[in-house]
Amino acid sequence: MVFEFDTYLNTGGFMGALPIPEDIAGQLALDKIKRVVAQISTGENQITLYAGVVKKHGSVYLMFSKANQKKLAINHGDAMNVIMQEDTSKYQAPMTEELEAVLLSDYEAYEIFESLLPGKQRNIIFMIYNAKGSQKKVDLALNAMENLKVGNHNPMKFEKLL
Repeated sequence: MVFEFDTYLNTGGFMGALPIPEDIAGQLALDKIKRVVAQISTGENQITLYAGVVKKHGSVYLMFSKANQKKLAINHGDAMNVIMQEDTSKYQAPMTEELEAVLLSDYEAYEIFESLLPGKQRNIIFMIYNAKGSQKKVDLALNAMENLKVGNHNPMKFEKLL
């Protein structure tokens, strides 16, 4: 199911949040949808957002980072259009070709990666997805897999091993 609505940048107690209308929030809860892919647009600017649906103080939001705010050149209170649907991908995150290639070439690292909790898998995927340039993504993917193989399963504490 695809949902489309207009919203505005709010803080909602977060750095950035996009409020979801109550009727859509109710449908998301009914369908047990917790992660979405959304096209966010303001005028001619547009980005793809992979996000979790967050409920806080009775309101439902999509988290919206400072980096995404900068990409769209928006500030608190600015309006935007959202077209979103459930993220049904395997990891519920944008798998990069570079990480996929590293996982295919290193079965031991693949097994460890698959044993991680989904949130840790997404942390690794987003860490690599947000890197600039293909070579940087390959280097980060290789380093992440080496960290996993030496027993460091916390993406927030990865050391540079390569």
